Amino acid sequence: MHLGIDIGSVSLKAVLLDDQKRVVEKHYVRTHGQPMETALAVLRDMTSRVPVDETGAKPGAIHGLACTGTGGKLLAKVMGLEFVNELVAQSRATGVLHPHVRTIIEIGGEDSKLILIEHNPKTNRTRLRDFAMNAICAAGTGSFLDQQAARLGIAIENEFGELALKSKKPPRIAGRCSVFAKSDMIHLQQEGTPVHDIIAGLCYALVRNYRSNIAKGKELEKPISFQGGVAANKGIVRAFEDVLELQPGELLIPEHYAWMGAIGAVLALLDAGHRSPLKGLKPLEEYLHARHVVAERHRPLVADNYPIVYETQPVAAKIDAYVGVDVGSISTNVVVIDKENRVLARRYLMTAGRPLEAVTRGLYEVGQEVGDKVIVRAVGTTGSGRYLTADFIGADVAKNEITTHATAAAEVNPHVDTIFEIGGQDSKYVSLENGAIVDFNMNKVCAAGTGSFLEEQAEKLGISIIEQFGQLALGAQSPVQLGERCTVFMESDLNRHQQQGVEKDNLVGGLSYSIVYNYLNKVVEDRKIGDVIFFQGGVAANRAVKAAFEAVVGRKIIVPPHHDMMGAIGSAMIARAETTGPSQFKGFDLRHRKYELTVVECKDCANQCELRRVDVQGEQPLYYGSRCGKYDEEKRGAKKGTDLPRLFRERRAALFHSYPKDKPDRPTGERVGIPQIGTFFELFPMYKAFFTELGFEVVTSRDTNRTVIHSGTEHSTAEACFPIKVAYGHVLDVLEKRVDYLFMPSVINMPHACSEFVHSYTCPYVQSLPYLIRAAIDVEAHGAKVLAPIIHLEWGERDVDRAFVKLARRLGASRQRAIEALRVAREAQRQFYAALDRRGREALEGLSDSSQAMVIISRPYNGCDSGLNLNLPDKLRDLGVLAIPMDFLPLRLDEVANDYPHMYWKYGQKILAAAKLIAQNPRLHALYITNFGCGPDSFISKFFQKELGGKPYLTIEIDEHSADVGAITRCEAFLDSVRNARKVGRRERPVVKDRPLRPIVRGRKRTVYVPYMDDHGSLLAAAMRANGMDAEALPLSDEKSLELGRKHTSGRECYPCIITTGDILKKVFEQGFNPSASAFFMPSAFGPCRFGQYNQFHRMLLDDLGFHDVPMVVLDQTKGYDESVRNLGPRFRKLAWNGIVFTDLLQKLARQTRPYEVNKGETDRVYEELLRRAAQVVQANGDLRRLAFDAREAFDSIPVDRSAPKPRIGVVGEIFVRCNQFTNNFVVRRIEKLGGEVASATVQEWLDYTGHCRRK
Repeated sequence: MHLGIDIGSVSLKAVLLDDQKRVVEKHYVRTHGQPMETALAVLRDMTSRVPVDETGAKPGAIHGLACTGTGGKLLAKVMGLEFVNELVAQSRATGVLHPHVRTIIEIGGEDSKLILIEHNPKTNRTRLRDFAMNAICAAGTGSFLDQQAARLGIAIENEFGELALKSKKPPRIAGRCSVFAKSDMIHLQQEGTPVHDIIAGLCYALVRNYRSNIAKGKELEKPISFQGGVAANKGIVRAFEDVLELQPGELLIPEHYAWMGAIGAVLALLDAGHRSPLKGLKPLEEYLHARHVVAERHRPLVADNYPIVYETQPVAAKIDAYVGVDVGSISTNVVVIDKENRVLARRYLMTAGRPLEAVTRGLYEVGQEVGDKVIVRAVGTTGSGRYLTADFIGADVAKNEITTHATAAAEVNPHVDTIFEIGGQDSKYVSLENGAIVDFNMNKVCAAGTGSFLEEQAEKLGISIIEQFGQLALGAQSPVQLGERCTVFMESDLNRHQQQGVEKDNLVGGLSYSIVYNYLNKVVEDRKIGDVIFFQGGVAANRAVKAAFEAVVGRKIIVPPHHDMMGAIGSAMIARAETTGPSQFKGFDLRHRKYELTVVECKDCANQCELRRVDVQGEQPLYYGSRCGKYDEEKRGAKKGTDLPRLFRERRAALFHSYPKDKPDRPTGERVGIPQIGTFFELFPMYKAFFTELGFEVVTSRDTNRTVIHSGTEHSTAEACFPIKVAYGHVLDVLEKRVDYLFMPSVINMPHACSEFVHSYTCPYVQSLPYLIRAAIDVEAHGAKVLAPIIHLEWGERDVDRAFVKLARRLGASRQRAIEALRVAREAQRQFYAALDRRGREALEGLSDSSQAMVIISRPYNGCDSGLNLNLPDKLRDLGVLAIPMDFLPLRLDEVANDYPHMYWKYGQKILAAAKLIAQNPRLHALYITNFGCGPDSFISKFFQKELGGKPYLTIEIDEHSADVGAITRCEAFLDSVRNARKVGRRERPVVKDRPLRPIVRGRKRTVYVPYMDDHGSLLAAAMRANGMDAEALPLSDEKSLELGRKHTSGRECYPCIITTGDILKKVFEQGFNPSASAFFMPSAFGPCRFGQYNQFHRMLLDDLGFHDVPMVVLDQTKGYDESVRNLGPRFRKLAWNGIVFTDLLQKLARQTRPYEVNKGETDRVYEELLRRAAQVVQANGDLRRLAFDAREAFDSIPVDRSAPKPRIGVVGEIFVRCNQFTNNFVVRRIEKLGGEVASATVQEWLDYTGHCRRK
């Protein structure tokens, strides 16, 4: 018999096969972060019952053991066993047990795979043809479901799947990220969505995520085998059958669905004729006993014994009382206070996905304590479920949670100036002055700094978050440094440390530090931390986290009494202050209020909202979830801003009617479809006029609504930002209107508004939209032809004319008619711009000193699309605030050019110009709309914040999750903070300009450090030294680089920026670093890639860290390096170029030789020696041609064995990651180790290409 073991991130699967390859015994055990210990336990159990025979001769004994899975490789290494790649194992098991299957869907704890197999006629077996796997996100895996099931209090094994089958209409839940999913779930719960619908929605979310991000348009040949532990989930099975449109019998669930990897490992072992004998358990036992862990450590945590259980005030006689209810994602808090704010009764309950039930129970229980002793004068609600709760219980006030927490804190201590609040799903930072909010922030879409983060990690470690976590953490002698990472990354870190043997208490101590660093870096960011700091929310009960805050911040942290009730207490206080008449409260005992929750679709407008209808016996039904706020008005009376203009609607009217004709004068009878995507929201007047004048009827896609969004996200094959995903939906919508042509221009750049900028690019995704769409949608199958001209608006009218005339000729129009159509089109576009300018000036002139106006900072396609902007302009109007489109402002782009000469994105230029104007106008504030994954905004948002000079602004990040409540909360709280800032007379911080990115004068005593991209850096440094500068190439990036880079970036920047930041900071923080004798080299570029922003970001970061005296040496590609190169010396250009070419040749020779070398390591020794000599030659201003001949001879002299041919594999991708071995996980060496030879493009080729692009 043979034993197979598959060790995944979450579980271990073991299977015993007999000589007939039949399953005799199988085991499934969760590892709880201890994979090697679990393997030892399982092996001890199995070998105690089944004998082991190393010789393979004894019948009925275990003759061999094969390992697979993420943890199987370590087990194989420790025990000297055979390891089988899990893709091979899964495909082999399927090929033997289900030979007719050609497609495998495998979903495990933290990995998802698509495996395509085919028949191999040579061996008469199946073989692996293609595969795809999830990247670093757990969204499409079993862990995703585990996390959500735990949050809902549902057993994942059986109950979860069974409940999902009860749903008739699953709601839409974001499945791309577990954090987004939680956000959607929370708001669905607050709106009263039944739990079984939410569970079904999660199943569909996972499956849609799998189809979009793993299958990615690949053809899935049927039948399909569904394997892995998740295949047991009936809800997922139904979702796959539905989403993939499968017929009965086309989705197969194998009998051994969870054990296919273990079975396949044994089968692959036997195919290869190997036995992999099990030679006892001693090697594994010794490994577990002796393993030594090397990890960075924190100081032990020191805690004080502050109270976390609080007494309530006894009630002797009948008194006036005030009720506060805080309905959060994880917990529901109910409190009763008296007029002196003393707590008379309190309840802290788990929401468990049933907010109304939790509120009903909480009110009933506090009512049992004080109900007959109090007269309720006012009731307030807060939290994400405040509106539903307010209507259900008859509350008088519903207030955002920022304000309620601050109100309660200021009552406890009038001097409090900082609040750290960490709850289950949300974390908040609040800054106060004299008891008034002057600044705040909330976690955006990351759960890493919240209570859920700790709960999920505690569950992975098998410990109780309440009883054990704090105690273990405080007992840790050397908490491990885990960094500050997202929940999914953290799970991977924990798994790695556990496999290395880090003790559980040190892991838990490290998590306590980690949540603090996450919170400070992602929520507080660079905001002010005062002297009187309150720590509020449920997590404040964790003494270890409080101790970690004190260790990191270096100040005393105060946990106030009733820290977990502060939101509820604040809501009761505000209700008391704002309620003038009798309370609307419906009583403590609402158990008799029977209600029914249903989902209905409202078709009154284009939003087509899914509404949650709550029917209470004998009362008018309640509706929640309307984006337009229609039902909010009916429930809560008149809105504040009814007299304010709707500037976004006016802008849209101008967009559609600046060219007034809707039908052509001389129709051709054909229709051109223009989807509402990308540049449509700025250039539609020109597009519409051009095609109408040519005789075509212009047809647009419908306004963005739920249907369009869902269609787009489902058909998107790239992990892009939200507007790009929705674009797919708009294209499909306009194609359904039976158009003859689909117009999707590739607009590379926009018109120049300032000559100081070299370029005015659009985002790379906007540029490539037609290519992305055509790769995912068969436009021709819909009967349409694609019109995708390449348009360079910054190149001037002549080039634009050429593109449009060529397009018109293709459509059968004469050149003269095309030119006339273009004339009309340009006039329509001018009329549109003039309308925006005129109406913008009117709006600004109409603002009084007391007016509140918010400029919506955005691109037109995400800020001026009511379906993508959560209808925020109208929501702000309801709050009495005028929302102004950014392009209504009189922007001065020339002012931006002086400070940001490399801001080559057109909308980046406008955003920074808007920041300068808003900073100087006291009547204006900013609401910055961005989207998750927006590359340019990862830099622009930092520059925007700096330009505002400390003036408060609000950022709202929008993605495919459809919850509006979080955005409303932020808007309400922001407006409160703005009003308070005016009252306390807060002064804005002056804008401190960065010093220019000046070149270094040669001969000065500074060492220029060149961050590592590849070995070419050593030759660049040598070229600098040849010109009289002291220069040094920094070493290969490492884990420390990554840690520092992540700590000092937001995580949204591209990987090369994070790594180069880490390399620079690693040097800066090195002992003995002399700022006055140092500088850093960082090239610049002209876009549209983000590379050209690095040097500006590094300059800002060094200034923020106090290294103002450390210059940046910027090699500027924008103007051909001429000025930059002159500053580096007369011979630098030639020497540097020769060095780059020579290094490329050395690396090519090394890659061609190393896989075949007889003496391992000889190629590397030759390469390193030649690289060293090349640096000497360049530094001496020598000629590398002689050394090139020596290099050829040196590599030719290396003994090689080319008798066995090796596959030649091309490595492509982003230039930095392709070249930097650390960032690509040493992929070249890995391929060579597995038996391949690597070919890769050279650095000189990249420089040639960028030079070509510049010259164009």
